[in-house]
Amino acid sequence: MSKLDRFMRERDVLDVTSLSRTTLWRVMKSGQFPRPVRISPGRVGWRESAIIAWQENPVEWCPVKAV
Repeated sequence: MSKLDRFMRERDVLDVTSLSRTTLWRVMKSGQFPRPVRISPGRVGWRESAIIAWQENPVEWCPVKAV
């Protein structure tokens, strides 16, 4: 059975990555960090698996394109 991917709030992402809020949004805008997923109107979250993949190799991380 596969483990379900959980969504992380911005505060959680900032805690595990040690990025500042400004840096988080800057690297996201430049395409060097996973983008959040819209969960509901006015609420977004990051997939934990995407954050882990970025942490494993932040320099070579690239977004996975949906086919």
